Amino acid sequence: MFRRKYLGIITGEVVTAGEDTSVKDAAMLMRENNIGIIVILNDEKVVGTVSEREITRSIAAEGLSAAETKCGEIMNKDVVSTQIKDGLNKLYQMLCECKCRHLIVLDGERLVGITSRRDMLDALSNKKKYGFNFSI
Repeated sequence: MFRRKYLGIITGEVVTAGEDTSVKDAAMLMRENNIGIIVILNDEKVVGTVSEREITRSIAAEGLSAAETKCGEIMNKDVVSTQIKDGLNKLYQMLCECKCRHLIVLDGERLVGITSRRDMLDALSNKKKYGFNFSI
């Protein structure tokens, strides 16, 4: 895990896990870090995400064991991502168009950060602080 801000709103603090991590351990990481999503990596490549939504729908609703179920079994494989070089306008556009709460930020295939709709709304309400020169 690393802490850094890119473009003002992309948090470089990304909690990651492997596909073999138990859902229980992933949920504990979420609680400890006060986050709602974990990025799943395989050999440093993003292969999915596990959010509170996947846990609720897969574990609670299906009655599966969080201790026995692996993140790879329930992860969302349709990861929505953008490239760091694409900039804020593209990031904003993608967050508006996708039906997701989080957007993974990559530099090539390397994970560099994550942002969310909440981060974008905060940044837009504080444009001066973040140096934005665009409006909604």
